Amino acid sequence: MKQVNLLNCNMKWKQALILSIALFCSTMTFSLESDQKKPLYLSANSAEFSNKKHKGLYIGKVQLDQGTTHLKAHEATTYANEKNQLTLAIAKGLKETQAHYWTITDEKKPPLHAFANTIKYYPGKHLIELIGNAKVTQGNDSYQAPIITYDTLNQHVVSKATKYGRTTIIVHPNTTATS
Repeated sequence: MKQVNLLNCNMKWKQALILSIALFCSTMTFSLESDQKKPLYLSANSAEFSNKKHKGLYIGKVQLDQGTTHLKAHEATTYANEKNQLTLAIAKGLKETQAHYWTITDEKKPPLHAFANTIKYYPGKHLIELIGNAKVTQGNDSYQAPIITYDTLNQHVVSKATKYGRTTIIVHPNTTATS
């Protein structure tokens, strides 16, 4: 498995990598602002880029790390427009291991974890979709549904009942004593 440090890449590779992995690190609004200033690391069994098709494909033990933000998946695919702006990024798990995104949203809160068979990110629409046995946890609180859609701009979460199940939300009372 090869690890790529963006700080040591030539400019063409650096641009392709930044475009291709924008979903997973610096553009997601869940993470700490300081993460965007940290080096970004990508490792996968294989990576393929097509500047002509505006597509990146990473297969096998995909791992992305930047500061407190992380993603693990079996496969990740990115799509861009003619201006090389990310339009869609997709991370997929395997049958036995879901795609897993986690980050620190606030230094005073526990890590946020998101699991799904497929995670889709549409940056232009400010939309994240967790598809297939989706679950988001932070501390003891959790939100679980067949599909969870999150509007990052308006901070709006939607899940609907499907033939595969219903939405389950568990929120524990705040146990911090106030004086």
